[in-house]
Amino acid sequence: MDNATEAVSDARLVTFARRVSQYAASAALASLVFMVWTAIAAANYGALSNRTGLRFVVGFAIVFWLINGFAAALFLLILPWAIAVWVQVKTRWDARIFFPVAGAVLVFSLACVTSALSPKPLFVDEQTFFAGVLITAPRQGLCLAVSGIVFGACYAWLDRRRSSLSTRTGTAHDRL
Repeated sequence: MDNATEAVSDARLVTFARRVSQYAASAALASLVFMVWTAIAAANYGALSNRTGLRFVVGFAIVFWLINGFAAALFLLILPWAIAVWVQVKTRWDARIFFPVAGAVLVFSLACVTSALSPKPLFVDEQTFFAGVLITAPRQGLCLAVSGIVFGACYAWLDRRRSSLSTRTGTAHDRL
């Protein structure tokens, strides 16, 4: 293998590692938004509003994040997000608009699907998949869309920051 081939291979590996870290940071921030939204809703508007402390509400939000399907949606989002990043790179659409919109659409749709597939309490009657999606959309739709916008905006900000740092330091802009 010659030096030029090794350099290209190393640049792709570095770019892949940067994109994975951007995805992980964006997913962490979107998860935080989802959990804070859930905790506030549970503490102020739900059946838990008058009887619980902060520790229980935070614990409830974390368990709800895991059980309700938001964590699974972020895991399932990996491949569609890679395709969205590829589309943005090839089309050169403005990342500040493209990524938040793509994040909102993908997170909303995947989270509605995973929520419909998530385990239900025993007192919930037989619920079809489509009925589960239709229940999730109005109940959690705004929270899911906002979390998706935050996910995409964070990814766009980190990508833009990486681009500006690489041009300021004089290194090549290594987009694939």
